[in-house]
Amino acid sequence: MDSATIEAAKRKAEQAGFNEMEISAIGEVANITLGNAVTALSMLLRNDIDISTPLVEIKNKGEIVNELPEKTVVTRVDYVKGLDGYSVLFLKDEDVRIMTDLMMGSDGHGMFYDQEVSELHLSAVSESMNQMMGSAATAMGMMINKLVDISTPNTTQVDPGQYLNDAFPGEERFVQISFVLDMGKLIKTRMMQLYPFRLAKAIADLFIVKKNQNEGDSPF
Repeated sequence: MDSATIEAAKRKAEQAGFNEMEISAIGEVANITLGNAVTALSMLLRNDIDISTPLVEIKNKGEIVNELPEKTVVTRVDYVKGLDGYSVLFLKDEDVRIMTDLMMGSDGHGMFYDQEVSELHLSAVSESMNQMMGSAATAMGMMINKLVDISTPNTTQVDPGQYLNDAFPGEERFVQISFVLDMGKLIKTRMMQLYPFRLAKAIADLFIVKKNQNEGDSPF
């Protein structure tokens, strides 16, 4: 991400009610939790995976929908312990087909890549997301000093606008965390994770408290 994009995102976040410390906290949490998630995914897919530094932005529903294709694969996990809320991850159809093909033991461009996204693909992605987001939740729990657990992921192929309106009728603002996932010649794609605004604030504040406590305990 270029510096102008990052600075613009910071200004918008501050205007929406996130101070600079909270923005930095969410970015730090995202960087570590997504790093753990990608490590779990790379083991599952038997391929090295890198991610870019996450970009944290405040977005409303309309802005999010405008950035997504008409059809996309959505994975939602609910926090059942430690936090009250949910996280949503958007995946491109092509990425889902490559991941499924790899999980089925092929090279990423075999028969499962050539097929349209089906229940088999959604089931495979749910399994990969379960391991990814489980690892992310464990890392987050350590960062905010809570035991964090998630539900089994719910993965569907939907129109993103309709999905956001139906699934989150009371939510208008979200914290969007976007990052580039790079798997060599197989996948290089921008992925997007959403937190409801209030949950992101809670995560940021819990992380800041834990960090301040640790710094207070330091003898240096």
